[in-house]
Amino acid sequence: MYRIKAYFKNQVIVRYFLDQYEAIDFRDTADAHYPLKVTFEKGVYPVRTFVVNSWNVVMDHNKNPLRHIPDLNTRHMVMQVLAWMWCIVFSSYFGSMWMFGITAIAHVIVLAAIAITVGTFAVAKKRPNFFLRLEQRTNGYHTPSRTRYLYHEGKRIELDPNDPGGEHE
Repeated sequence: MYRIKAYFKNQVIVRYFLDQYEAIDFRDTADAHYPLKVTFEKGVYPVRTFVVNSWNVVMDHNKNPLRHIPDLNTRHMVMQVLAWMWCIVFSSYFGSMWMFGITAIAHVIVLAAIAITVGTFAVAKKRPNFFLRLEQRTNGYHTPSRTRYLYHEGKRIELDPNDPGGEHE
């Protein structure tokens, strides 16, 4: 295990690497940004870092070998297939197809929650106005779920165009 520390004027960047050449590459990259000091230590490895790195090597599609697949959708599909495979493996180990159903449903729920969270974060980053009320985004009133036309006995009643509308307003 290698720890690289780069001391800059306002911050210290610390990265851990299993591979010596990746550590050297990061040290050189950090050094190219003119730090005050760069340290290269061998054999330093906190347990927390080990757990986080182990998780990322398997689960983070940007760090595991699937990062070489250029299409994000294909990467996601491969991760889904691997998740189903592990559901089958664990249910076979425990000797019950009921266990497969439970683990399969659990994987679907967890992966769906992760996908929704990542999608929400991506929308928040790229289009933060998406989360504003529609009238704040468009400077007017128009909800897809409520019409702006009112008819009484076959005749259209004109509404005030400045009326924000809304059921309880």
